[in-house]
Order: sequence, then structure tokens, then C-alpha cells
Amino acid sequence: MEKKLTQFLNDAFAPYGDFPARADVVQELLANLLEKYNDLKQQGKTDDDAYQAAVDSFGDVSEIMEQVPHDVAKTAPATSGNESAPKASNLTQADLADADLAGKDFSMSALMEASFDRADLHGAKFKSAALSGASFVGADLRNVVFSGTDLQNVKFDEADLTGAKFHGSALKGATLGGAAIANTEFSKSDVSGLSFDGLVLDGVVFNSSSLKRTSFKKATLRNVSFHHSAVKYAIFDGAIMDKLTYAILKGAKATLTDVIIL
Repeated sequence: MEKKLTQFLNDAFAPYGDFPARADVVQELLANLLEKYNDLKQQGKTDDDAYQAAVDSFGDVSEIMEQVPHDVAKTAPATSGNESAPKASNLTQADLADADLAGKDFSMSALMEASFDRADLHGAKFKSAALSGASFVGADLRNVVFSGTDLQNVKFDEADLTGAKFHGSALKGATLGGAAIANTEFSKSDVSGLSFDGLVLDGVVFNSSSLKRTSFKKATLRNVSFHHSAVKYAIFDGAIMDKLTYAILKGAKATLTDVIIL
């Protein structure tokens, strides 16, 4: 059971990378979860029930992260000026609005509060990049890869996120108003508190992601996957969804108030 709880914690902290205090934080939380698990076992619960109750008591990882020092993305030295892609660069607060950056590689770069508004970033890569506070309003983000990326408080309003992949990324405080979200993947990412209200989600994947207080009010959901995600913490009031998505959510004990079935 210790191995299973350790994996749970590793998945929970995946969006925040290898921050300096990670080992100590995980070890302390593991001890707490094991103690909770053992107490529940002594009360007569089964292994599965005790495990589920223990992880349900874990809380919101984003709130835990607010209390510890962390560095989501480690940046590398800037590249020389004659390279076509600003890879591993320090572009904090850079103005890249309206730029043609399709296919560029921004991996390991410091891009906090940078502006990519209306930029063409089709197929670009942001692996282990620091993007907190950046803006992608109206940007073309089709097939963009965000992996191990700090995307807290990032603006994605009116952006085209078709085919984009968010893997192990932290999106707390991000905004998605009017964004195009189709065949988009959010895996092992922290999307807690995000609002997908009124958006159309087609073929979107939320696998092993944190959904605490994530809102899908009056959103349209078609063929949306929530594998290994605690949908019971999300909000689906007034959402419109196909029968398959409805069945998946109902089976996972999501609260489906005033939902409309397509």
C-alpha cells in the first residue's frame, strides 16, 4: 500500500516538477496518508475503501504548493542571437504578440508574463518552461505541447487549443474564455478551479488530472474522457453532454444537476 500511496503523491505533484522541497513534502504527506490508511483498516474498512478514504482526505495540492518553496521550471542559459528558435531562453515579459512562431521550441525557457497574443504557435513546444502570468489571447495553439510546464495564471482566452497537449502541467488561475477546445489533452495536470463554463469540448481528455472545483457549467461535452480523475469534485450544472460522457460521469459519482443529454 505504501507503493500505491507514493504513486498517488507522485501523480499529484507531477505538474510542479522537481521543486527543491519535493522529497521532504512527499515523505511527510506519505507518512500522514499511511497513518490515515492504517487507522481506517483498524476500523474494519477493506483495503480499497481505506485507500480511497485516505486519498480523498488529501486535499488540494495547489493549496499545499502555496505553502512550500518550489521552482516548476529550471531554465537553461539563453541561446545565441543567430538561432531561429529562442530555445532555453530568458524571455520574461517579452512582447511576442502577432509573431510567426509556428513549430518553435521554447523548452526550458523563462517566459513569465510574456505576451504571445494572436501569435501563430502551431506545433510549438513548451516543455518544462516557466510561463506563469503569460498571455496567449487569440493565439494559434493547435498541436502545441505543454509538458511539465508552469501555466499558472496564464490567459488562453479566444485561443485555438485544438489538438494541444497539456501533460504534467500546473494551470491554476488560467483563463479559457472563448477558447476552441477539441481533441485537447489534459493529462496528469492540475486544472483545479478552472472554468470551462459555456465552452464546447469535443474529444477532450482529462486523465489523472486534478478537477477540484473545476467548472463545466452549461458546457457542451462530446466524447470527453475523465479516466482516473475525481469527477465528483467538479461542477457540471446545466452541462450538455452525449450519452457516453453522461454514463461515464454518472458511474464515477459526479453531481449532474440539470444536465441535458444529447
